[in-house]
Amino acid sequence: MASVNMNFIFILSVILKGIGAVLEIALQILLTKLIGLSGYGSYSTWISGADLLFWVFFSGLIKCNTYYLSRGSSSLSHFKKLYYIRYMLPLAAVFVLVLILLKRPAFCIILAITIAETFIMDQSSTLLARGIYHTSLIGEYILGRLFLLLGVCFLGFTGHLDLGKTIVLYLVQYVLVFFFFLYRSMKCGTKSNKKDISDTVSIPKLLQYQRSDILQAMIGQLPVILQYFFVGAFEAGIVSIVLLVKKLINFVSGPTSKIFLPEFSRLYQAGDKKELASSFSMIMRIQMLFVGPLSVVLIGYPQVILNFLAKEMLTQTGLFIGCSFVFLFAATLGPCGGLMQMTDHEKADNVFREAAIFLMLLVFAVMHRNPLFALYGLCIQTFAESFSKFVFVCRWFGYIPVKIWTYVSWWILPGFCILITCLFHLQASILMMLLMSGSVFLFRLIMELCSDNNLFRLLSSRKK
Repeated sequence: MASVNMNFIFILSVILKGIGAVLEIALQILLTKLIGLSGYGSYSTWISGADLLFWVFFSGLIKCNTYYLSRGSSSLSHFKKLYYIRYMLPLAAVFVLVLILLKRPAFCIILAITIAETFIMDQSSTLLARGIYHTSLIGEYILGRLFLLLGVCFLGFTGHLDLGKTIVLYLVQYVLVFFFFLYRSMKCGTKSNKKDISDTVSIPKLLQYQRSDILQAMIGQLPVILQYFFVGAFEAGIVSIVLLVKKLINFVSGPTSKIFLPEFSRLYQAGDKKELASSFSMIMRIQMLFVGPLSVVLIGYPQVILNFLAKEMLTQTGLFIGCSFVFLFAATLGPCGGLMQMTDHEKADNVFREAAIFLMLLVFAVMHRNPLFALYGLCIQTFAESFSKFVFVCRWFGYIPVKIWTYVSWWILPGFCILITCLFHLQASILMMLLMSGSVFLFRLIMELCSDNNLFRLLSSRKK
């Protein structure tokens, strides 16, 4: 693989993922304004259903791309042909037949979205593993969301927006991204001079990856669906917005850890455990650089955020703050799951997730009479899984990648800003929110630039 400046990749991933976050939030706000919180809950339930199918049946292929294609100039073309022809197509045919027998042909669009999502995620992860970062990031995070946002704007302001058209738009944006990836792949010549290593693919490893993603679906998609069917569309909308906040936080932690997953695989296969620990601690620092200001916004100024997202949620401010804190804390513990999956610890990764999901389901059962039972379960699950995996990673390294006092020091300034906000009752001030969060980010950035071992120097020194 050609040498790549990780400093440039990091900055690019943050910028593009940030743009994607803005587009995602803008879409949510627009849909909430045009079709209401209940309408947004119904829309989220349909999309969650499509995502559920993807995570349960097909997403293991994506991690296989990351693990195997990170080794160099290689491909899995034969394996993928068999995967699509002998597995995906027959399974899709069974789904269609069942829906026809149940007289629910309209639900076929959910299956179509799932298949389109599988194709583009396959292409995106392949491009990423081969070092074609900009194409993968632009297609996955920006192009589709921008098209969807513009489509909703057009239909909304012409008075033709409804749930059905919005779902169709969601499918079309995936098709658009698919052809974008296909065009870029052909232009970059990603299929030429590649050694087919399909015979090295471990089916047990693929199944472990798929098992992990089935558990991920229970966390990311199932709560919205359960909330919709057991309580209603309005409450499903609330859960969807809180999950959007979690996704916003993942917009900070996700691209950085995803960029480094192929490196985790390479370093592990090279036996360089020390460099793995160094990469892991660096990612924690990168994530905290952005989680600090975000914590000031979400915990210190929830009224401002909820006024933008959905005013109907202002009565749930306390729960919103609690969920945000748990999600933020989990984001600062580093990409534990990704590291475990790229270092032959996918079984342990699944065990920790299964235990956390069991706690989540237990909370669901105990609090099923609460109209927002899903949020309490999600908080317990997120905390239990992230902390237990972090302990495992520390034991595997033989030490804590970031010293405890260093970690605590990262939270001092954000905590102080939140305290000042609460003492002077500034939670509704947009100006103070921008000032406080901007100050936290600027302070951390200056501290990094003044450090002899700053992130940007570390990133610039890493060559692929």
